[in-house]
Amino acid sequence: MTPSSSAGTAPERSRSDTPLRGLLLRRIAPVVLLVLGIAALVQARDMDLGELTAPGPGLWPFIVAGLLTATAAVLLVVDPAEDYEPWTAGTVRIIAGLAGLALFVVLFQTLGFVVPTVLLLTGWLRYFGGETWRMAVVLGVGGAVVLHLIFVVALGVPFPAGPVDQLLGG
Repeated sequence: MTPSSSAGTAPERSRSDTPLRGLLLRRIAPVVLLVLGIAALVQARDMDLGELTAPGPGLWPFIVAGLLTATAAVLLVVDPAEDYEPWTAGTVRIIAGLAGLALFVVLFQTLGFVVPTVLLLTGWLRYFGGETWRMAVVLGVGGAVVLHLIFVVALGVPFPAGPVDQLLGG
């Protein structure tokens, strides 16, 4: 074999491995969505679904989780993996955003509405929006207070009350 012919076969082998690996990596998204949807269904069911005429706090999350689960299941069966975007460095930003939402949910249950909302808005404005720390904090605090006034005070949505929520009259 000449050096040129051996050099020509090595990239061919790596090319044949790469598409299969890429297809498997692209299937991760619907699998993760399916797992998250099932977990959300279980959690929403545990929150008291209520009835259609008197919905409980878990009804809307249960409906959304059901749609997410069904969509993910359909994507796994019907949608070809080639249709998905490849995983890139930008994927880390998406994962960070999802992790921020997960942290928000955990903190929301323990600290109420205002503190986790300030943290989420501030973090997202700073890292995803590119705002300065000063502007991110101002908008995060202002946004959390406005959302609290809209949902808790004006609309009467029952959220878990944390220490700051009680000060704001929630």
